[in-house]
Amino acid sequence: MSLSNKKPKPATGQEIRSILGPVDDELVTTIMEIGATHKEVLQALEWLDDDDYMGRQLGKSMDISVARVHKILQRDREQLDEHER
Repeated sequence: MSLSNKKPKPATGQEIRSILGPVDDELVTTIMEIGATHKEVLQALEWLDDDDYMGRQLGKSMDISVARVHKILQRDREQLDEHER
């Protein structure tokens, strides 16, 4: 098997926390179940925090794993916002 065919390893709980900060175990477990890589989790967070209007208008697309993690993070952020009200 050549090195170019190796699939990147899914992010560990520690890697996910290094990107997201102090999050609960349920969120980490949910992201780990997707099998997203460190890079994909980071990209999902960048999309979530992206306020670049032009970037969104250009129609950049997300990979499936990035989109799934993004959706989870977005839902978690919305729940946190509701609890703060």
